[in-house]
Amino acid sequence: MTKCIIIDDDPATIQVLSFYISKTKDMILNASFTDAIEGLSYLLENKSDIDLIYLDIEMPEMNGFEILKHSQYGGSLIIISANKEHAISAFETNACYYLSKPFSYDNFLRGLEKYKEKTVKIDPESYSGDFIFVKDDRIFKKILFSEIAYCEGKGDYISIKCNTQSYMIKSTIGNFVDKLTGHAEFVQVHRSWVVNLHFLTDFDNDTAVVAGKIIPIGAKYRDQLKNSVKFL
Repeated sequence: MTKCIIIDDDPATIQVLSFYISKTKDMILNASFTDAIEGLSYLLENKSDIDLIYLDIEMPEMNGFEILKHSQYGGSLIIISANKEHAISAFETNACYYLSKPFSYDNFLRGLEKYKEKTVKIDPESYSGDFIFVKDDRIFKKILFSEIAYCEGKGDYISIKCNTQSYMIKSTIGNFVDKLTGHAEFVQVHRSWVVNLHFLTDFDNDTAVVAGKIIPIGAKYRDQLKNSVKFL
């Protein structure tokens, strides 16, 4: 079940979205807000219980980008706006879809499909040997540990970067690290980052380069990384 909230100062938009959500299988509307500050307060208290936010950009008290900044929400997001100029900025927030007002049920469903493509959930019983399975609503996808270059924690979600694809999983970096027992090639180098040493090309005291990505090294994790590699 996908649990949603709506934050939009336009009551008509909330009414339409609420109707679309109610007629769509496996979706439930937890709450809706025309007041941005009330929406932010709810988000701060209930982040772990939200799968998807429908968020307007232009609101009088606080805009959508400010809500994301203050809440530090890192989960799934669909931006809704009548101003197409916000489309580029929307995707810079890691939004999975931009829903342009006014929108039809078909457009609504397209956004939901993008959300499902981007967000997969990890099966806690799926860890086995050299691979894991992650799942969306219906499809289980096999990921080899050898294909994972690094993982980044984003609040209640983890972004897993593989050779050819990335996955967004609803879990914490700590929970994921617990599942990596026996895989010494994975080392946590920062409170929000775990790297696969096979993809590590170089590092100094502050940063590591993994699969071409510059990743920060936290002071408390520096020795852990150094002790995991061999030096001449």
